[in-house]
Amino acid sequence: MNHGLARSQQSARWEDLSARAGRNDKPAILLTAIAADVLTDPVQVRIGLEDAWTTCEWPGRAADYDVWLMAFEVAGADGHYLLEHDLRDRAELPDTLTLYRAATEGHELGLSWTTSFDRAHWFATRIGAIAGRPHRIFEVDAPREWVLAHFHDSRRESEYVIDTTPLVDTELQEVLPEEWEYLLEAERSAADAGD
Repeated sequence: MNHGLARSQQSARWEDLSARAGRNDKPAILLTAIAADVLTDPVQVRIGLEDAWTTCEWPGRAADYDVWLMAFEVAGADGHYLLEHDLRDRAELPDTLTLYRAATEGHELGLSWTTSFDRAHWFATRIGAIAGRPHRIFEVDAPREWVLAHFHDSRRESEYVIDTTPLVDTELQEVLPEEWEYLLEAERSAADAGD
């Protein structure tokens, strides 16, 4: 048996590929490794997806929408979603999730959403101040079939990565700024009541 050939056909390990990478370089490394068939083991792809997505600033902008969808498909997300880097059945999720997204015009339908209005508000005010462009907050009731991943452990953002391809414009609603304080207070009161 040719051991060199057998070794080259094995999937690389994500930790080896990303060991010296800067956090914002990880999406390019991951997506290139998937496209070049260097990273083929779905478990390693899932580990890479969780790491690249949660450590990168603005991961949705690091590659085209369709490229990210392909990566989640390679990870085995068809009929499933990632909970951190573990594959889970979408049937475990509620039928729909109320999700929020802070975005500038033209970026309303990105992949990153959150169940926390407080977190969406933080992004809207933080990014708006840094970018010097007003950010709006959008709300959608997303069917569980849209969910590709739920990443929470690393950044505590209650982030859901969803495929908004089937989203109809009328399903996306803007949360008007005059509602922000009310929703923040309601979420914080609910959290305090849960303690």
